[in-house]
Amino acid sequence: MRRWALVLLLLALLLFLFSASQGFLGLWAWTGAFSEAAMVGGLADWFAVVALFRHPLGLPIPHTAILPRNKARLAKRLATFIRDHFLESEAIVRLLRRADPATWLAQWLIQPESSHLLARQLTTLLQKALALSDDQELRVALRTALGRQLQRVDGARWMGNILALLTEDHRHQALLEDGIQRLREWLDGEETQGLLAEQIAAILKRAYPTLFSWMSTLMDPATLSDNLARNLVKAAHQLLQEIEDDPEHPRRLAFDRWMADAIVRLRTDARFQERIRRWQNGLISHPAVQEYADGLLRDLRAWLDKDLCSPDSRLQGQIQVLAGQLGTFLAEQAVLREAINDYLENSARRLAPAMRDGLAQHIEKTIQDWPEKDMIRLLEEGVGTDLQYIRVNGTLVGGLVGVIIHALALAVPLLI
Repeated sequence: MRRWALVLLLLALLLFLFSASQGFLGLWAWTGAFSEAAMVGGLADWFAVVALFRHPLGLPIPHTAILPRNKARLAKRLATFIRDHFLESEAIVRLLRRADPATWLAQWLIQPESSHLLARQLTTLLQKALALSDDQELRVALRTALGRQLQRVDGARWMGNILALLTEDHRHQALLEDGIQRLREWLDGEETQGLLAEQIAAILKRAYPTLFSWMSTLMDPATLSDNLARNLVKAAHQLLQEIEDDPEHPRRLAFDRWMADAIVRLRTDARFQERIRRWQNGLISHPAVQEYADGLLRDLRAWLDKDLCSPDSRLQGQIQVLAGQLGTFLAEQAVLREAINDYLENSARRLAPAMRDGLAQHIEKTIQDWPEKDMIRLLEEGVGTDLQYIRVNGTLVGGLVGVIIHALALAVPLLI
């Protein structure tokens, strides 16, 4: 368009020169008037267009290069305009209300390709976070978190509540019966009786060496310890059977009293509670607990690394399923969508006043920091070919005005 406007101006110049060579006689008087005015109009509009962006012909003519010279003022006014009309709280709220972000989010999540994209991006982000994480820092953070949680727990009261729950409807007696049954099964085992026989023989030999030597002359030591073990198991069986068969057995009643006393002490005894608290603190710093936490972290990290690197990642699949379910749930719950939109609108009202001035300053500084050459190019490209049409129109309109003036010049003497 620049070349077209320049060619049109040159054509006007050639027409003017040819008309002058013909002495501006007859028809050439009209073409001369047209071309002369067209050159004036084209040059004037060329000057006006160029003066907006730069100095014409590089000459520092006053009131030219208007936009670069007023860049700071334009930046401030543009930033203020955007701040007052686009970043105003209610304008943002109206935009959010038209967009209906909760409905858009629901519809987006329902689409399988969207939920798959979200799951893939989240797992990729998690994978990169794991690769950049420091194992030592994670171990320290996990230990600290576990320790903080243990310290917050009132261990004594918590244990008291558990025991109270166990004693409701005599559930603790059912646990006692189950324990008795398991103990009887354990005592019936050949391995258990063999172990008891060995322990009895060792105790007798250590505590009563003379008696053990004398009894060994009368009976095989292995047979002796085995008989003693079997008699002990038989006696234990009989006692356990009596406890199991008699709901009012003294051992059962003693167990009831022990449980009730333990619950009271755990809930009210300050000294007992302090002992539990010291046990908790000792548990936090115990090497076995710390090693357990480290092992838990290692296992979790190994599982995550393996799963995230797998093409059929279970975690990614679960995230995708949850995202789709969330979208479906959100689409069905109009009240929830309205609540989300209301929250976003209220957040916009609350945050917009604090952000709008900062954004306006950012816009202003960005425009001020633009190189003038880049700003001029951007503005010219933004306006487009209309700038050059101004030159074309100036040439053509100027030529027509020249013809009209020439006609008036011929008509005025005739009228007079």
